[in-house]
Amino acid sequence: MNSRSLLVGAAFLAAIAALAAVPLFASGYHLALGISLLYFTVLATAWALFSGPTHYISLATAAFFGIGAYTTAVLTDFLPWPLVLVAAAIVGVIVALIVGLSTLRLSGIYFVIFSFGLAELIRQLVTWYEVNIHGSVGRYIFADTTSEGIYWRLLTLVVMVIGAGWLVRRSRLGLAVRVIGQDETVARHVGIDLTRAKLALFAISAAFMTVTGAVMAPRWTYIDPAIAFSPVVSFEVVIMALFGGAGSLWGPLLGAVPLVLLFEVLTANFPNYFSILLGLVFVLIVYALPNGVIGLLESRVPALRRAALVTGMSAFAEKITGRIWSHLPQRMTGYDVPVLQLDNVRKAFGGLVAVDGLSFELRRGEILGLIGPNGSGKTTALNLISGAIAADSGDIALEGHSIAKLPAHLIAQRGVARTFQLVRVLGASTCLENVIAGLTFHAPPLWGAVADGRGRELLTRVGLGDKAETPAGQLTYIDQKRLELARALALAPDVLLLDEWLAGLNPSELHVGIALVKMLRDEGLTIIIVEHVMDAIRSLCGRCVVMNAGRKIAEGSPEEVFADPEVIRAYLGDADA
Repeated sequence: MNSRSLLVGAAFLAAIAALAAVPLFASGYHLALGISLLYFTVLATAWALFSGPTHYISLATAAFFGIGAYTTAVLTDFLPWPLVLVAAAIVGVIVALIVGLSTLRLSGIYFVIFSFGLAELIRQLVTWYEVNIHGSVGRYIFADTTSEGIYWRLLTLVVMVIGAGWLVRRSRLGLAVRVIGQDETVARHVGIDLTRAKLALFAISAAFMTVTGAVMAPRWTYIDPAIAFSPVVSFEVVIMALFGGAGSLWGPLLGAVPLVLLFEVLTANFPNYFSILLGLVFVLIVYALPNGVIGLLESRVPALRRAALVTGMSAFAEKITGRIWSHLPQRMTGYDVPVLQLDNVRKAFGGLVAVDGLSFELRRGEILGLIGPNGSGKTTALNLISGAIAADSGDIALEGHSIAKLPAHLIAQRGVARTFQLVRVLGASTCLENVIAGLTFHAPPLWGAVADGRGRELLTRVGLGDKAETPAGQLTYIDQKRLELARALALAPDVLLLDEWLAGLNPSELHVGIALVKMLRDEGLTIIIVEHVMDAIRSLCGRCVVMNAGRKIAEGSPEEVFADPEVIRAYLGDADA
């Protein structure tokens, strides 16, 4: 831990100590205001834990907050306070896991709509239960607690949620969700289990929201579903997190403090227009501060720019949050069989058959050219091999073991890496961070200083050694291709899939690119290359598979397939052939 981190930590502890003393001298109004500041800080920070890195805008805060409040209302007469809070956390996590399994497959506006509807759905269910089963409209809460007790519990939650955020940001879980937030396709192909990563962080976030509702419930004395599941809470939390900067650990805190004060003024002076004013505040923040206060400061003061992917993780953070990838599958080996086999593989998109009965073998240590005219199914074949899409029929075997039904992240972990026809880099992250994303989720995973050193080696290998700290989005097209290759090599693959990696290079760059691919082959890497540059195919490939209209029409050495009449017809047409 460096001196800056120690200074920040010391300042944080001093601030917490000062805040803990507030109830000893604050008046009733100021104590109530302090409670509002703390509980919104917890909710906004918990919201940003998940939505900040993933960019999934969740409006489910009110749902989990209300669940916590009702858990207190139901259990406070039967259990002591600590057990009530534990029970609330457990209920929140269970609901988050159930909801997350079905909804986290959604994205964009669909996830926003569902998360907003979740609060209303739960509110209706609770209302039905209260009226038809419990025989009441709401519940009274007679808890043995005080405003001071609520304040201190919330302050403890603030410390815990910021601590959880600090740990997550320095863990493989945090790195996974940041990659997911930038490009889910890249995340799958560097070995990240999207469902498990998003679900884990969603559950952590929900637990804090639920416990906050449980702590706040006694303050109302009486609650009903309309109070507990108010949708306004969800919007207020989103506005606070976005205003401060949802991508920063401290952003939600910077957003909660001024906006709680602002909302207090608006509620007191314009109670009938609060919802309209809330919407105007939201619009102003989105247009004026799209990256929040933190983003504005970082754009003005470059020294404040934080690394998007944190590599300096403490051992404690790894112990607490790194276990989600503790048991990565081991690489399969089978030297007596071809490295890769496709057997009668078929894939159709509606009435269009993109790959039709494709079969071929990839031998260890060779470069196999997969060629054919545009639209012949080459990229679809690579997508099938890498797990981006699933085959309708047939089988794909890696080292003699079928991978046809495996998701992309497991195929990547088992030793298949790829580049993309349309370059995909994590534009908001540095070149080094892009490569570290590839180093972290294969078997065995690399992390910390080891990953940093290995990442720099790979960048040097592809000619980007002097651009390790450059944001990937600022690279030229050619350098982005090199970075994509370095990230693929970070997986230490048994099979490398290059999808038109040499396309767009000028003659001198093409010469360097061919030399690099040859070097990879000489080091024992097995490669499938899809390419339209025939000079590169002749120079690199010992064997080619030619596709047309989804079918294999020829196989052999470059000289053999280029002389094949059917190949000539596929490229030139019957008249020219």
